[in-house]
Amino acid sequence: MKTIAQPAVITPTIIGLALLAAAIVFIGVTGKKVPLLSNIRVDIILLVIIGMTICTQGGIGRVAATGQWTHPLSIIGYILGGLILLITLSVFVGWKLPFIANDQQALLVIAILASLKVVNAVTHYLLSRS
Repeated sequence: MKTIAQPAVITPTIIGLALLAAAIVFIGVTGKKVPLLSNIRVDIILLVIIGMTICTQGGIGRVAATGQWTHPLSIIGYILGGLILLITLSVFVGWKLPFIANDQQALLVIAILASLKVVNAVTHYLLSRS
């Protein structure tokens, strides 16, 4: 029987991207004046792009490599990713969502959902390693 090697969830690249995302969230939430990052909407776009990059390496990319498309934790990851995209879309289209009063709160909610997505991916990896 042929075994499939699971790609790692946490790699040096993912750690670097996560640190970059954390810096962007910190700058956006505190309102620090940094060239190119002083606009909260640019911060949201960068956070979503970095999150998608992390997801292709440690999330959906790993799910595709192992063929676990219908695993319950994969489905939770899809839902979290969909919520992130919905909140991002609402910021740029002007939709008002409950509990999200402004763009700064949207950035924070996206960061929290992305963190939950990372926890979900690590949990999925640890449970399916055996």
